[in-house]
Amino acid sequence: MRTPPRYSYNPPPSRSDWLENLRPLITAPTAYITFAAGIGLALFLLSYRDFSISRYGAHILILLIAFPIHELSHALVADRLGDPTPRQHGRITLNPFAQLNLVGSLLMLFVGLGWAYVPISPRYLRPNPRTGHMIVAAAGPISNLVLALVCAVLWQAALPALQLASATAIANYIYRILFFFAYINLALFFFNLVPIAPLDGFTVLKGLLPYDLAYRLEGMQRYGMLLFLAFFFIAPLLGLPLLDWLIFNPAQSIASFLFFES
Repeated sequence: MRTPPRYSYNPPPSRSDWLENLRPLITAPTAYITFAAGIGLALFLLSYRDFSISRYGAHILILLIAFPIHELSHALVADRLGDPTPRQHGRITLNPFAQLNLVGSLLMLFVGLGWAYVPISPRYLRPNPRTGHMIVAAAGPISNLVLALVCAVLWQAALPALQLASATAIANYIYRILFFFAYINLALFFFNLVPIAPLDGFTVLKGLLPYDLAYRLEGMQRYGMLLFLAFFFIAPLLGLPLLDWLIFNPAQSIASFLFFES
């Protein structure tokens, strides 16, 4: 009898107490003051036209909003499907710092490519580990899509009042912030759906495939990091703009559509 595959979730290891020396700054209620200060800094940096400066504002927004909401979505869905692991690790919380990883956060902040994660134990998930894990994995990218839609709705709601007040400069600034954040979240949506381990798309694909094919795909997880490096780093060096084709161009097109750009 064939041994059932282990549908594992293998992000880089982390602990929720990753900034032990700064714990007073990242535990409630002080965490929310730290969060507000970080958002304020991000908005200030984004006011610069110089991309070499403004990009750090974008990195902070990803770190403090997009990443935590993405991981919280994983945690909430896993919790609803019967997995006690996220709750046991303190991940069912609005505190954004509870979801972050030290190395992934530093890389996101200074390089623009990082990660966060929430621990999941697929064996607890309903209706079965494979399907349940697929649903949990899909929740993260969907949350990024929802954030992009919220940005577009906020812009469309604010635009008439800004036009009535003839607040062109303020309108341009608000537009830049909301459009850019929507674009970032759409890029994260497409990025995370790439079916390469350890991205969410790999788990989603396993859940969609017939059992035998999913079993074979599981065996490729050991090569996930090599495929990841080839896809995101080596291919561009060889002149294959896979990132543009699969992530950035679709994100730009959809963001423009949501904001009614011609």
